Amino acid sequence: MSRRTLLGFAAELLDHLDGLHVDRFAVVGWSAGGPHALAVAAAAPERVARVVLVASMPVPDGLGAMPGSIRMVMRLARISPRLAARALERWGRSTTPATGADVTDLAYARGRAESFRHGGGWLAQELAYLGRPWGFGLADVRAPVSLWWGEHDTVTPPSIALELERRLPDAELHVVEGTHQLLFSHWREILAAAAQP
Repeated sequence: MSRRTLLGFAAELLDHLDGLHVDRFAVVGWSAGGPHALAVAAAAPERVARVVLVASMPVPDGLGAMPGSIRMVMRLARISPRLAARALERWGRSTTPATGADVTDLAYARGRAESFRHGGGWLAQELAYLGRPWGFGLADVRAPVSLWWGEHDTVTPPSIALELERRLPDAELHVVEGTHQLLFSHWREILAAAAQP
């Protein structure tokens, strides 16, 4: 596996957007996508109008807030991505948590099955670099950030959101009561937040 970085991802995305002639835009990141969204905002502050983070993973010094099983897989991914990939593939085959809506439960189950169709190497690679220093600081994110969290999220607990809100220059937290990490029934509100000027 080649060594990827968050800022490398941001550079690739910005090159792609240049090819599409997209100048100013918002970025949305859910779970492991959160650090990627922040990286894009840090790399192109003049182009990113807004960032929306949904149940995002924390900065590396905040990983202690996540469950021990995830931290263990992240450590394993940095040492042996192949072994971590096997563990992640087993997780990918496990029953998905209920969201409270049959349509979104089915969509999430199908999406997860598709994402692991070619194995867990991609996620092992991501978890390996998300646990290393990101190459930028939260102070580099100048765009307004909307944080969306489920009240009962045990994967990325609300304490992560509170810490991000404290450390980001311009952040607003929305805690959705009675829900967990899968905020699918709230995506209309979340995307509306991304579209704010």
